[in-house]
Amino acid sequence: MGRRRYAFRVAGFGIAFFPTKPSVEYMHQLMTTLGSLALAGLVLLASGCGGEKAANVDLNAQLTALSGDSDAKINALAEISKLGAAAASAVPKITPLLKDEDDVVRRTAAFTLGAIGPAAKSAVPDLKEMLKTTDRDQLTAVGNALQAIDPKAVDGLKIQNVSN
Repeated sequence: MGRRRYAFRVAGFGIAFFPTKPSVEYMHQLMTTLGSLALAGLVLLASGCGGEKAANVDLNAQLTALSGDSDAKINALAEISKLGAAAASAVPKITPLLKDEDDVVRRTAAFTLGAIGPAAKSAVPDLKEMLKTTDRDQLTAVGNALQAIDPKAVDGLKIQNVSN
């Protein structure tokens, strides 16, 4: 049995039969992590990891949607990410979203720039600016984007494990 699976079972048993503070705290931490993983999975699924062809994405329509509300921006970014490097012309319109007021928009914009890859190199300074946070999800999204865009940009970069 895997270590995490065992830990999950032990913590679940602890809450069910011995509702102590440590077991409740561990389950909270575990569920928070699982929630982050679920969000990442949803973004990956929306970005086309299911094998959907990117040729069906209308880049101009998605760029227009970037001026909508947060949900419209997130959906448009997920669609744009399906295009990968073919969406290089969208980088100047995506980069300002790294400073959006909505944290999910910021993280999805970072993810999309990472999906575009080296063609999004002009966004590296703005991505590095986003590293000045304690939001673990944002740090992960930015670190992955920087790695995909320019692996040298993350040389020597240390991201501390920040607790919520």
